[in-house]
Amino acid sequence: MRAATVAFLALMIAVVSGLAGSGGGAAAREGGSLEGEFRAAAAEHGVPADLLKAMGYVNTRWEMPPPEASDYEKGATEGRGQYGIMALTRNPSKDTLGRAARLTGLSAERLKNDRAANIRGAAAVLADIQGERKPRGINGWYEAVSEYGDGVLYANQVYETLRKGAEAEISSGERVRLRAHPEAETREVYTTMASADYGRATWYGAHPDNYTDSNRERSYDINRIVIHVTQGSWSSAINWFKDGRAQVSAHYTVRSSDGKIGQSVREADIAWHAGNWDYNTHSIGIEHEGYVSQKRWFTDAMYRSSARLAAYLCKKYRIPIDRKHIIGHNQVPGADHTDPGPYWNWDRYMRLVRSYAGSSTYTQVVDNSSPRFSASRAWDLNTWNPQKYGKNYRAAKPRNVNDPARYRIKIPRRGKYAVFAWWPANAGYNQHTRYTIRTVSGWQKRVVNQEKNGGRWVKLGTYTLAAGDRVYVRVHRDVAGRDWVIADAVRVKRVG
Repeated sequence: MRAATVAFLALMIAVVSGLAGSGGGAAAREGGSLEGEFRAAAAEHGVPADLLKAMGYVNTRWEMPPPEASDYEKGATEGRGQYGIMALTRNPSKDTLGRAARLTGLSAERLKNDRAANIRGAAAVLADIQGERKPRGINGWYEAVSEYGDGVLYANQVYETLRKGAEAEISSGERVRLRAHPEAETREVYTTMASADYGRATWYGAHPDNYTDSNRERSYDINRIVIHVTQGSWSSAINWFKDGRAQVSAHYTVRSSDGKIGQSVREADIAWHAGNWDYNTHSIGIEHEGYVSQKRWFTDAMYRSSARLAAYLCKKYRIPIDRKHIIGHNQVPGADHTDPGPYWNWDRYMRLVRSYAGSSTYTQVVDNSSPRFSASRAWDLNTWNPQKYGKNYRAAKPRNVNDPARYRIKIPRRGKYAVFAWWPANAGYNQHTRYTIRTVSGWQKRVVNQEKNGGRWVKLGTYTLAAGDRVYVRVHRDVAGRDWVIADAVRVKRVG
């Protein structure tokens, strides 16, 4: 018994000594539990734990993104330099990361990479902004939250989350809950423009140093929509576009939770979003709140709200509703970006856009890069011709062999369908390229000149097709001439 007592006393002395040490020890002992890390940081700095949790939920849905997810990059819409659950920031306009390092004694690298340290650093910054007088009620922290997040827009997003509460199972398997605070109050956001171009959007405006004044209805043809992901919160993206040192902007930003849309740049003006001047001048940029690596951000409300916006833009500017004209940021030449990423559901999004645009008639596009396309090794993969559909196309030399390129298409029911083909044109391409289309009365032939009409949909004809999921269109090599036969993309659209 005596030995056990001595051991117990030694353990208690060690524990007390640890509690008397640096604040980092308290946070570390809570390690493994996000709830515990929020409580420890809140207790150390006298900040409400639920307020920190609401901020973390708005910033990253309580996940810890890698530092490179939003590293500062001049001219990049997503490169704001925000780190960790609490979006500690380092860019030319703001350095809450450095402020957190000075207040806690922790290195910037640790604050970027260690979850508990990141939360502790944010709590220290928020407490420092608030000053010595700590409010009793949660609404008394509103101004400090607004300063932390660069404005009322961020504070409102945090306080809306507080009012409603939140719950999520994070990637570690822990279920985190934020209880509702009905007493949480938001404030009015005042803007200098009465209304946005799009009736469902709210105007917030970007700094004039972040976009180019224009009148694109006269000077440029708006013919594309570029889909982005913010790599951060909705409000942080809009606030970044307001910062004159950002040198970036997008026309619209869509919120994850409810699909709320903010407009930062007039449609007639050129937003700096694509990382390619030619694409900037001819496109509308739509940002979507979230991270490319986290599927949960892409909600039904976001898809539907964004699709309504895209449908409005397509009808207004006569933009074709296809993947050649509604593209991801990753498809912009030279942009070197990955958004909208692997979790963005393009099929669902395009169906919604067509539906909202009143063009819900069945349409299917099959590109040569699709698994619904097949061809032998004789059909070489090419990328150089800029008139291609998508990233590449196939080319084969004419030869008297039965070796067609094939497009498998799903026809939902028997009826009349218009069939189109897309190819890049060149003087070295075949003037006698033969397409065949499977109809209810057999294979029908159409010969085209691929020296001409490149970079657009060319109608092959309207045919009665039977229901099925099979090869309906072929491109043949056994044709006249010596020039290359091209197989790129086909489109089928129901017309009757």
